[in-house]
Formats: sequence, C-alpha cells, structure tokens
Amino acid sequence: MSSPLLEATALTRRFGGLAAVNGVSLALRRGEIHAVIGPNGAGKSTLTNLLSGDLPPTEGRVQLLGHDITGRSPQHISRHGLGRSFQKTNVFLPLTVHENV
Repeated sequence: MSSPLLEATALTRRFGGLAAVNGVSLALRRGEIHAVIGPNGAGKSTLTNLLSGDLPPTEGRVQLLGHDITGRSPQHISRHGLGRSFQKTNVFLPLTVHENV
C-alpha cells in the first residue's frame, strides 16, 4: 500500500463548547476516490477548512506528502500541492451562461 498523499490524524475543531469536527482521521492515497457526505451542520466544511489551512485544528495534525502542514497558511499549503475551490452560486445577470462560467 502506498503512502498517503494527505493524512489527518485525530483532527478536532471546537467552537466554544461545540465540537464541529471530533477526532477525524483519514488517509487519502493516489488513485483512490473519496467523498465526505452528511447533513447540514455535520462538519464537512469545517473538515475541508482544517485540511486546507483555512482553520487551525484545536487538536490533531495534517500531513501532506509526509510533511506536517498543521496550522500552516492556505497559501503555504497551496504552494505544496493542496488547493481548493469554493462553491459560488451567484451569477452576474448581465452576462450569458457561458460568460458566467
């Protein structure tokens, strides 16, 4: 089995007394397909923010290609190969569908 490209170990993020993500561990390897699913408020966006550096974890660590990136900036993480995009549902009304894309 190959080494993980991205690995999270015991990731936790608390907001006050609320644990939005609690002890999540995962290992993503080349060639695999993964999905994070759950209802609104389940912590999917918080987990993504923890992995991409948009939020620091309260506990746990994140490794990218074997290097600890826990608490590093999104810019640092992006320069090392992990980027993300944000869902934008707004459209510019004067533009065509093609121009909006």
